[in-house]
Amino acid sequence: MHHQEKQIREIKQMVLGQNAKRIFAATWNVAGKSPPSYLNLEDWLHTSPPADIYVLGFQEIVPLNAGNVLGTEDNGPARKWLALIRRTLNSLPGTSGGCHTPSPLPNPIVELDADFEGSMRQKATSFFQRRSFQSLSRSMRIDNDMIKPQACLERRLSVCDRVMFGHRTSDYDPNYRWGSSDEENGTGGSPITTQYSPMSYGGCFTTEDSDRQTGHSRYSLVASKQMVGVFLTVWVKSDIRDDVHNMKVSCVGRGLMGYLGNKGSISISMSLHQTSFCFICSHLTSGQKDGDELRRNSDVMEILRKTRFPPVHDIGDEYSPQTILEHDRIIWLGDLNYRIALSYRAAKALVEMHDWKTLLENDQLCIEQRQGRVFEGWNEGKIYFPPTYKYSNNSDRYAGDDRRSKQKRRTPAWCDRILWYGRGLHQLSYVRGESRFSDHRPVYSMFLAEVESVSCNQIKKSASSRIEVVELFPHSHCYSYTDMNYF
Repeated sequence: MHHQEKQIREIKQMVLGQNAKRIFAATWNVAGKSPPSYLNLEDWLHTSPPADIYVLGFQEIVPLNAGNVLGTEDNGPARKWLALIRRTLNSLPGTSGGCHTPSPLPNPIVELDADFEGSMRQKATSFFQRRSFQSLSRSMRIDNDMIKPQACLERRLSVCDRVMFGHRTSDYDPNYRWGSSDEENGTGGSPITTQYSPMSYGGCFTTEDSDRQTGHSRYSLVASKQMVGVFLTVWVKSDIRDDVHNMKVSCVGRGLMGYLGNKGSISISMSLHQTSFCFICSHLTSGQKDGDELRRNSDVMEILRKTRFPPVHDIGDEYSPQTILEHDRIIWLGDLNYRIALSYRAAKALVEMHDWKTLLENDQLCIEQRQGRVFEGWNEGKIYFPPTYKYSNNSDRYAGDDRRSKQKRRTPAWCDRILWYGRGLHQLSYVRGESRFSDHRPVYSMFLAEVESVSCNQIKKSASSRIEVVELFPHSHCYSYTDMNYF
């Protein structure tokens, strides 16, 4: 008996080893602009070596006007961002290239919107039936008979759609239409087919010419969810897609009347092997008046309190986390909207001197954290880059530099942040991008995440005698009862 217990301990130590995965997390407020199809994301998404997981959060992917907040959700920009991301990730150095049909999600998904009481939303102009919220939690598995085409919104570009990346021209081409190239639509120029992801009503993905099956997609879309202007999408390397399970999403609205989706959060819960992850994308209350930071603190507390991931009663789901803080690895990103408590002139002078230390001493988020009023116990990397907000249109100048401009003067601020919580996350970088596409600069970070995994091959090779592995790993999916023949 003693020998068997010792052998069990040895197998546990071996198969529950730590495997590191690289996670690329990014946040970008795109100021309500819909991306043109020629927008270049390579400088933003390129990492060396490429990450295993890409977590990309957006704010204001649609203008936050009354029509978008109270009416039918506009998924057109989200589809465009997904198409650009897929194309970029699968054409980065070392990948096979090309745009490919996204792989189906391997496991059931539960969606819960915590802040809305009412019937499941339909397409309607009434905000009581907005597609961003639902009170009914349900498990959904992708299946051919569930996939229904959705009519695409009119594809158009406005004068706000400009290319502002790298050395590309920023001249607006009124004759350039989304999806007009062979690369987008195939040789026949047929429209893009839209399919709903089981993740959401608002979250969707596109299949660009789904009958085209050349090559192999390096990255797979595993989660995509939209709530008005907030949009969160998660991609993983295709060779680990089958190891992702327990996918769930929860939305909390903190906008108009305290619960509409023009402000708030989208949280995605997932497990990779035996390690649980939670990714939160949020857009908190705006404003630079005294006291606005307290409203942002309240947003954070309500998001933590109301976000829930109910169990789907699937195999292995009994121990899955139900709140944000119950997860093993947590990354929170977004436009948190915390400002710098200085005048425009004082902040601008410190920015020009690159005096990040003094600026951060007056940063509202740092102050509120030090006082224990928000994000207590959370971590943020050292900031060695200029404030990311607010820039003049298509410019490297902060809004307010030009007194003749009609733009409101905004004190430069680090509105766009990435924080993390829990053990097993090691930040490798924390930087900002320089795209002029928006009045915000994108912010991104690379993490090394420890992942506990069970290797069936290791179990099989190491066991020289029959051991009741089911008692060790009762919730593992990696073997069947027939595998007991190996022991």
